Amino acid sequence: MKKTFLTFGLFIACLCLQAQKIEHDKKSNQVTIDGQAVFRLTRENCGFEVDCHFEAFDADNNKVIRVNYKDFTSPSEISRSNPNGTVRYYEYLFLETKQRAEMDFFAISPKSIAKVIIANNLILNGKLNQKAVDEFVLVHGTPFAERLKNQK
Repeated sequence: MKKTFLTFGLFIACLCLQAQKIEHDKKSNQVTIDGQAVFRLTRENCGFEVDCHFEAFDADNNKVIRVNYKDFTSPSEISRSNPNGTVRYYEYLFLETKQRAEMDFFAISPKSIAKVIIANNLILNGKLNQKAVDEFVLVHGTPFAERLKNQK
């Protein structure tokens, strides 16, 4: 049920975002909405490296969010299309408050991460929006970490 609401929420957010033109400049790492700079987002070690992550910077160039790509194997996820049972997800770390939340993996691209940050108003008017962060953490929680902990 929670996944259904999450999927529906992401679908609605994507529809709303289509009215806005969101871009990520690969050279400057600047994220823009309809040509207006909003925040900077870098992508680190996402080739063949193990430590793939993204870092979001506010208007004052303070690192405010780190998004880590994570995965683990789960016997319950083994299927014909997933023979190793790999579970992939993103961990969102809010650096100032040390809060954390997790979301399903969708794509390793700065633009897709930027869309989540924008859709959830995590950075608003060039600053981290703590009220939106609190809601994001409450809504998404850490289901993958809990699952991994219970698996061991």
